[in-house]
Amino acid sequence: MTVIAHSRTASSSDLSRNPAQVFRAAEEGPVTITRRDGEPLTLVRSSSVAREHEALRLATNLVAASLAPGDSSFAERLLVPFPWLGFLPAQQREQFATEIVEVSRACASISSFDRLFIVLAEWRSTAEAIAAGFTPDDELDRLDERESVDDPRAGR
Repeated sequence: MTVIAHSRTASSSDLSRNPAQVFRAAEEGPVTITRRDGEPLTLVRSSSVAREHEALRLATNLVAASLAPGDSSFAERLLVPFPWLGFLPAQQREQFATEIVEVSRACASISSFDRLFIVLAEWRSTAEAIAAGFTPDDELDRLDERESVDDPRAGR
């Protein structure tokens, strides 16, 4: 079999004779299956394809928001595909808009969107926390000195 760790290429004959080895290689990354009678095929995890589709949907939402008619800012237009942004203050919506575009471009440049999904999840978690009533860090009162408090579970 000609599956090579770096290029992960196998012939269709290799796939027929040693499917387990080709499948193991596909667990590590895409494997190109060459064929004499047709265009090469690529064997990849279905989760990788799903991730790429999700990245494409996200990119489509960003493009649609950027091209939407009207006088509102890009950050405000992002409320359509990401309604949870409504829980964030305007300044944080602007930060989200800037960061999501920067991270999208960076991820696209290396064809890996994991970081993009992490950033999106972090912003959504922030919106969920605000919606649940958590106080933003900059609005918390800080103690100048440590104080001991009783364990609230001790009274049970």
